[in-house]
Amino acid sequence: MRPFTSVLLLLLLATALPALSQSNNLSVSGMVKDSADQSVVVGAYVSVTGAATGAKPVYVTTDKDGKFLVSDLSASSSYTLKISYLGYQEVSRVIRLKNESLRLGTILVQEVASNLKEVQVVGQVTAMEQKGDTTQYNAAAFKTNPDASTEDLIQKMPGITVVNGTVTAHGETVNKVLVDGKPFFGEDATLTLKTIPAEIVDKIEVFDKLTDQAQFTGFDDGNGQKTINIVTKVDKRNGQFGKVYAGYGLDDRYQAGGNVSYFNKDQRITLVGLSNNINMQNFSSQDLLGISSSSSSGRGGRGGGGGSSNFLVGNQSGLTGTNSYGLNYSNKLGPKMELTGSYFFNRTGNTNKQVLQQEYFLDDGLNNQFYNENSTSSSTNMNHRLDFRLEYKINDKNSLIVTPTLSFQNNESGSVTAGTTDLADGTQLNASDILSDGLNKGYNFSNSVLWRHSFEKRGRTFSFNATTSMNDKTGDNELYSKNIYYNNTRTPGDTIDQQNHTNSKGLTLGGNLNYTEPLGENGQLQLNYGLTLSNSNSMKDTYNMAPDGGGYTDLDTLLTNNFDNRYITNRAGLGYRLRMGSWFANVGVDFQNTGLYSQQLAPYQTEVDQTFTNLLPNAMLSYRSKSGTQFRAFYRSSTNQPSITQLQNVVNNSNPLALTAGNPDLKQEYSNRVSMRYSKAGADVPFSFNAMLYVTQTNNAIVNSTFIANEATELPNGLVLEKGSKLTSPVNLDGSWNARSFFAYGKPVAPLKLNVNLTTGFNYTRSPGLVNDVANFSNTYAASQGLVVSSNISENLDFTLSYSANYNVVRNTIQPTLNNNYFTQGITGGVNWIFGKGFVFRTDFNNQSYRGLGEGYNQNFTLWNASIGKKFLKNNAGELKLSVFDILKQNNSISRSITETYIQDLTSTVLTQYAMLTFTYTLRNFGKMPVRENDRRGDFPGMGGPRGEGGRGGGGRF
Repeated sequence: MRPFTSVLLLLLLATALPALSQSNNLSVSGMVKDSADQSVVVGAYVSVTGAATGAKPVYVTTDKDGKFLVSDLSASSSYTLKISYLGYQEVSRVIRLKNESLRLGTILVQEVASNLKEVQVVGQVTAMEQKGDTTQYNAAAFKTNPDASTEDLIQKMPGITVVNGTVTAHGETVNKVLVDGKPFFGEDATLTLKTIPAEIVDKIEVFDKLTDQAQFTGFDDGNGQKTINIVTKVDKRNGQFGKVYAGYGLDDRYQAGGNVSYFNKDQRITLVGLSNNINMQNFSSQDLLGISSSSSSGRGGRGGGGGSSNFLVGNQSGLTGTNSYGLNYSNKLGPKMELTGSYFFNRTGNTNKQVLQQEYFLDDGLNNQFYNENSTSSSTNMNHRLDFRLEYKINDKNSLIVTPTLSFQNNESGSVTAGTTDLADGTQLNASDILSDGLNKGYNFSNSVLWRHSFEKRGRTFSFNATTSMNDKTGDNELYSKNIYYNNTRTPGDTIDQQNHTNSKGLTLGGNLNYTEPLGENGQLQLNYGLTLSNSNSMKDTYNMAPDGGGYTDLDTLLTNNFDNRYITNRAGLGYRLRMGSWFANVGVDFQNTGLYSQQLAPYQTEVDQTFTNLLPNAMLSYRSKSGTQFRAFYRSSTNQPSITQLQNVVNNSNPLALTAGNPDLKQEYSNRVSMRYSKAGADVPFSFNAMLYVTQTNNAIVNSTFIANEATELPNGLVLEKGSKLTSPVNLDGSWNARSFFAYGKPVAPLKLNVNLTTGFNYTRSPGLVNDVANFSNTYAASQGLVVSSNISENLDFTLSYSANYNVVRNTIQPTLNNNYFTQGITGGVNWIFGKGFVFRTDFNNQSYRGLGEGYNQNFTLWNASIGKKFLKNNAGELKLSVFDILKQNNSISRSITETYIQDLTSTVLTQYAMLTFTYTLRNFGKMPVRENDRRGDFPGMGGPRGEGGRGGGGRF
């Protein structure tokens, strides 16, 4: 879509929307607090019921600030307002609306003084409900065993799945998990779900969380994330809980660790830790700066063994020993200030052996090249990470949010690699034996300071967000390789013996001003301006071993580079937001001017001075009914600047057969993104249905250009690329498309006491690339089908069974003979059975099947684990179990990657069979919540506004 056409359509839509506005659209709002200590009550039910006979109540829940807003009400009508929450006395009052919305201020609720053990619940618990933009699950409706974590619990809920450590809700990846509306371990989703036990969970809320500034204004900035909020039981918010464990087994396998939490209402402290050599880990990609830099070997364009993607939970290859410890703290420091923070340390040691095969697409089809590699690698990574969030309510009109993060990393790595390149007829072109070692360390720091101000006039707001980020990374690396070039009389072979020192620094300063003004009863205008200043420097000095062997003193100017890069971005925008009953609409356009100045200082001086000017339109239309139906259509355009690594014109010769380099002439990418989502949830007959479509089109996409030398070729910088060797560098190409559709349906089957989640997906990817200056478009069509069945029988018997299938069709424009169809499927299951007098049997299996990958890669294998244990001590707090891993000795690791230039198959080392004896102690010590007289009352004169569409809170009091 051309920018001018997009803007014209948006302006026409903006002028038409006010005509759709509905009059007499009133609301009632307020804030719910605990009467004893004035703390906000998160997740309380708020219902408003009209006086007419048979009128259906309108439900919402209080957000993380205890606020609620019920809209679409009529004037001159009386309503019954009820507020209820587990452990609190219900509040009921009659309200009447005249000709304006009603702001109730603070409503205080008092805790129930009776013993909770005497309360009897009658009737069936509602499994799920739609509360405005939030899907809410009641934990009591789902059966889990006494040792279950929140991760085990959510897998039983319609529309939520956990596969290989990745949490998906309603078809979208969950990136944030909150506990009672507050961050937990820096919002690390996996760590939070594994740490919080299922027994303390009251409700699970799923919603789209906007950024803090977007929540306040109500204008979606496109940076929202799918979020899960764990609402804990009131009677579990005071006490200590957790578990500790230790085990030892055959082949010197060991594990020890646990987590302990101390909750005292708003004050919460959690300690976690683990130490093992069985590939268990609980950290995120924030911990892996050193790993990413150390593995940029350019081996055929892949990340190399030990890349950061291999260190994520559930995706690690090789064998890993982990030592990690963490502390999370949150507290309300007085009536106006809240602090949450976490510290996390981990040290991992990884060893891996990999077998790699790549087939490169060439235009003639006769000289297709096959690159084969065997590598053994090891790495040790250490990381310290700190996250904080301070919220300060200056007064009723002003608030401040400060969110700094700091991390330090240190990585040591080494690898031994043997690679060969052959033609399709078996002719050998080259071979290389490589030894490499590296030491990389660095830090990252970022901070955001957000000031928000609400004026007296409802909907008029001003906010300012100042951001800072800086990083510094250094590396010392050694490379020794022996290379053979067959049938090359000029250079039959050579030896590389080098050391290099790298250093990269970056500093970015940004500021964003945002002003909103109400227009009429239901409209709101937004004006924004942002300025970003970014400066980065990257330096690499490479030294060859001196001819006399006296040390690394010979500077290699062809592999040495010093590069500066600066960006200045000015962005100003105008937006309009309209509420039309159950409909919301946003339209807007930003004008962006970006100046890029790049300067190469060594080995020779060059300059690049470019200016990019863009119009960036955006639009959003959403519908949210009271019955649980939601629809959302979103369009946004954006730009993406090349990184300093992509711009730096220095050759990386970590693998002499596959060189990589940057390109200082890169332009920024321009993308158009369209997304549509339809969802419906039922309460009386609980189910969840979600349908989604995402389409992204990118102009000037930054993609790879691969030059494969058919004969010895001198590069512009003077290096010689020998026959059969490759040089890969980034270029800009049009024609990049990505389309993804997804359908998810979840439903409890009450007669069978089962929960069923069914997913279907269709994806299309069009990836452009250059091979020897000839454009190739790799078109990938993929269809996927998934089924998850979990039990809801009892607390003593818990099982899950899942099936997934993926069929992929790959078509290339250069090489139709390399068109490929391949199929993968997986069947997984697990059983947790408590029987007799505290006996526990657990087993899980994972069967993977691959077809169409090629000779030696089509496989079918099953990973089967099982354990038997006995619970003892008071309240069954202790458990001793014997477990066996990989009973069938079939564990395996295979992956296939399709790019615009090659097909890659990769196998990696895996953990093999072992047995282990483990002792676990579970801590449960919950105290009765204190009940105090209502000795303090306050009044909140105005809310921050209704929930912004697609996210909690916000609306700028609009």
